[in-house]
Amino acid sequence: MSILGGFKKKAEQKKALAFYQQLGDLKGDPREVRKLRSIMIGRLTAFIDSTFVDGAKQTEAFQESGQPISSLSLQSSSYKDVKTLGGIVCVYLPDKYTKFFCELGSRYQLSSLTLNQVVELADEMCNEISASLRLDREILPLNFLRSVESEAEESDADDSEDKGE
Repeated sequence: MSILGGFKKKAEQKKALAFYQQLGDLKGDPREVRKLRSIMIGRLTAFIDSTFVDGAKQTEAFQESGQPISSLSLQSSSYKDVKTLGGIVCVYLPDKYTKFFCELGSRYQLSSLTLNQVVELADEMCNEISASLRLDREILPLNFLRSVESEAEESDADDSEDKGE
């Protein structure tokens, strides 16, 4: 059964890679192309969020072990199973981007980057990904951090209004 599972996993990874690679050159019915690109935006958003959290969790576990941070080695795959409305699908993102988002999560966990810096860096990298895939909308990852950021801004605005009265 595990051999069969391995073949199935490899087939899913091949399919994910092919979907990623063909996305930039899609031709045909504009509505269908837009639909496929929207699907990829959702999948990549979930992939990026998951990779960021993985990097933060690996760093947290390493911190708790008491070992020096200089020996931290992050691991993240270019293929991830992502939960979608239609079920769990395998998604591919090149290693360059996967390592970036894993490292970003780690650096946020280590407090070497602020919330605003993390969101800005993630947005910049997502703009690069969007451009390479010719996506018609931007990828907005890390919404869980953006909501924390907007709550903090609202709290600051409330505090300044209270002081103004």
